[in-house]
Amino acid sequence: MAVRTRLFPALALLLAVASAVALSVALPGPAGAVVSANPDDGTCDVNNGRVNAVVYLGGTAYLGGSFTQVDGTTRNRLAACDAATGNLLSWNPNANGVVFTLKVSPAGTRVYVGGDFSAVGGAARARVAALHPTSGSAFGWSPYANNSVKSVTTSTTGSTVYVGGDFDSAEGAGRRHLAAFNATSGALSTTFKPTVSNGTGNFATVLAMAVSPNNQTLYFAGDFALVNGSSRRNAAAVSTGVATLRAWSPASTADVVGDLTVSASGNTVFTGGRGGGGYVQAYGPNVGGTPVWNVATNGDVEAVVVSSSTVYAGGHFTQVAGQNRGHLAALRTSGGGLNAWNPGANGVFGAFGAAITGSRVAFGGEFTQAGSEAHQRFVQFSGTP
Repeated sequence: MAVRTRLFPALALLLAVASAVALSVALPGPAGAVVSANPDDGTCDVNNGRVNAVVYLGGTAYLGGSFTQVDGTTRNRLAACDAATGNLLSWNPNANGVVFTLKVSPAGTRVYVGGDFSAVGGAARARVAALHPTSGSAFGWSPYANNSVKSVTTSTTGSTVYVGGDFDSAEGAGRRHLAAFNATSGALSTTFKPTVSNGTGNFATVLAMAVSPNNQTLYFAGDFALVNGSSRRNAAAVSTGVATLRAWSPASTADVVGDLTVSASGNTVFTGGRGGGGYVQAYGPNVGGTPVWNVATNGDVEAVVVSSSTVYAGGHFTQVAGQNRGHLAALRTSGGGLNAWNPGANGVFGAFGAAITGSRVAFGGEFTQAGSEAHQRFVQFSGTP
């Protein structure tokens, strides 16, 4: 004879509450939308070198790096691929030196490039240039920097172009690692003159920049200890007009910051970098200080891009928050919880650059496989980022 047990109401209620508490501890919060972990088929293969930077304009993905061949066709350090079909496009600016950074103008009429080149788009250009997005030819815009340009961004209106890198001179004038140029004339700004350094005689550089949505603040990051004479460890912010130092001073960017981005709302600044392995962090936009959240990795983070709900990170790591993640990972913008998205990429160094649109996320680097498929140095994931 089967014996049926009956719980007293109070005991049943107690067990139900205990079960609910256990589930709330064991299960992560609601996951934000993420792109597919299955890479797009048929994307461009970069046959050699490295992809340092990726940027989208409409249905085109632009790539920059040290490569010289894409899909078996000569493309010296710059190339463009159809994001939908994966076909290599005719765009071929033919840079004669490494490209480190790409930025599309807000109007979508120019592709800004920065690097170590002295010629690109059929013209002599000293480490920074503006290229036509269809023909690849260089516009007449022709500023000059005396050393590597590692980052380029623009004001929200597109009227000003900000350049960061290893240089200490621009247009023959002293500009230590940051400069601003008129987007039409190429003239060097005479009012935007911040000084960035690691102390006298020590190497310093700016590797990443982002302008706040209200166009008032330029956030930047890299390898430095001083900005305008005040202590700022590898991440800082200045006014976009006259480079007045902002109070924003992240407390946990103790080593080089490889990338930085700002949420569309302007309420959060995300950084990725090195130090004790590496990290992805979120900060408030005004003071900085202690991070809102800080997620550790076991290798450098070189690229971060953000949607409303998700931060995508790429780098040299194989673990994030103690979980296996092969060079690619996704974190929730709220709280920094690790998302289950885990396509994985191979290689020692993995990813160096990333880009995001409303329907795609892409990474470039030194990998030859991603999502257990062959994808040479460029991979794209579709869905809702």
